[in-house]
Amino acid sequence: MGRRLHERLHDEGNRMKRQFFYFSEMGYNAYPIEAAEKYGYTNLMFPNSIFDREKARDLWQMFLREHEYASELGFDGAVCNEHHNTVLSMQESVNISAAVLTQRIKGTVALVGNPIPIHDNPVRVAEEIAMLDLISGGRIISGFVRGGGVEQLSTNANPAYNRERFEEAFQLIKKAWTEPGPFRWEGKHYHLRVVNPWQLPLQKPHPPIWAAGILSPETVRWSAKQRITYLVLGSALDATAECRSIYHEVAQADGWTPGPEHLGYLLHTCVMDTDEQAFEMGRHHYGISSGIGRTGVSASSASLTQSTGSAGVTSGGAHPEWASPPGYMTRAARTGAMVKQRRASEGTYEGANRAGLIVTGGSKTIIQKFKHIIDRADPGYLVFWAREGKKPHDATMRGIELLGKEVIPALRGHESALVTGKEVTPWPQ
Repeated sequence: MGRRLHERLHDEGNRMKRQFFYFSEMGYNAYPIEAAEKYGYTNLMFPNSIFDREKARDLWQMFLREHEYASELGFDGAVCNEHHNTVLSMQESVNISAAVLTQRIKGTVALVGNPIPIHDNPVRVAEEIAMLDLISGGRIISGFVRGGGVEQLSTNANPAYNRERFEEAFQLIKKAWTEPGPFRWEGKHYHLRVVNPWQLPLQKPHPPIWAAGILSPETVRWSAKQRITYLVLGSALDATAECRSIYHEVAQADGWTPGPEHLGYLLHTCVMDTDEQAFEMGRHHYGISSGIGRTGVSASSASLTQSTGSAGVTSGGAHPEWASPPGYMTRAARTGAMVKQRRASEGTYEGANRAGLIVTGGSKTIIQKFKHIIDRADPGYLVFWAREGKKPHDATMRGIELLGKEVIPALRGHESALVTGKEVTPWPQ
């Protein structure tokens, strides 16, 4: 692939070239909606007797073809992730998903991410990421996440220690990549007699690192302290701009100035030939297994009426006790993230559109909306969450085509108003 990833991100100056990624949860959308309505959730305790092996095989091939098409049309890379015990995503291992994608697409593969608190041996994660970076020729971005509440419960991890384990595992992985072994690790949660991974990443000193989250002020501040990228997951624009401000305040207090490469924004995006078509198709992003509900529209409210018309079905597929078990979130995070998201969305699909939790429209409308987003938040990485739920394959492919041929080319040359001092591009009415 020629130059390493970190060398390709910047032009002759010091400012990063904005990158555009494709993302899909690659969820199991073949479940019967009647079953979801019966149980009232689609994860953790949703019986796997509903799972159809042949349908899952076909879904995998469809999802991979969509990723290939995005790569063919000029997306800079793809994002993959990991979830457990849920129809929301069939990616039980982000590293396996990444391994497949490195062989199917031409660009960068961003892992968003390894839920390191649920692992008892973080060095194994470091080894696998090193393998991926070597095999791909230095095309890996290594994202780390705390994992959702369901991930804690499905792997028997104690939610109360989630953040402590996350931060310690991160330091252990980073040391394994950057300091010669063998050495011994004796921490609070991890004890290893010998740390001496033989394979190290191709990128030096290690692949770019992201932390991803849903408006957690603690994680934003921690990311700034570590000088790594913070990826905002599907949150309203006002809150995302606030995340940027918090990050910059912490960085400047520590004596350095962040660039656009220190902020990413993953956002539900539905583009079709007309605004009306996109608005209706975008409802697939707001269904019973939708990511919007999972990422905050009503992740803590089981009473939201779904777009399917089924009252009482928990948005995002999880009961509150599962999405955020005791000890998992601090009071600041709980009141800051979820409350802001619910207020912004008004608990409806229409409200989610107005708040920018989902961006829909024809190409011209989408371009104007994302110019507005760039002007206000200046994310170095824009991740288009362009497939969700039971959205048809042909509509997904058409959306990818419009993004690749019309939207991304129009956005590549757009510089943020935060840099130019020009007026912010207005949000289309």
